[in-house]
Amino acid sequence: MKDLPLLKKILWADCLLGGSTVVVGLLWFRTLAVFLGLPVNIVAMIAVVTLAYALLAVSLALQRQPSVLQLRALVYANWLWTITSVVLLIFYISGTTLFGTAFLILQVVVAGMLAYLEGRHIT
Repeated sequence: MKDLPLLKKILWADCLLGGSTVVVGLLWFRTLAVFLGLPVNIVAMIAVVTLAYALLAVSLALQRQPSVLQLRALVYANWLWTITSVVLLIFYISGTTLFGTAFLILQVVVAGMLAYLEGRHIT
């Protein structure tokens, strides 16, 4: 693995970004659904899926030498979530509020950026 200290910082960022989405999404998913203009089940689904990513990222960040297999799984999962987020954006953009559109775009950008940055550390 290349530049382990930087990789750990990226993994912690992945965990914190995902974790904040999880906490806000699971505590206030009904209110968020109205605020974002998204169906309640989509907001809840985003929070639950993000929980899985955050847990994998924190488990990797806590490992002395992160597992290459697990890191590769996280990278592929982040790329899959990037594609899924593009599909959600296309499918729901007509009904979202400005905040909902911004949130969905951020999902694409952040997941793609994390996949790219984490993937660069696999040798």
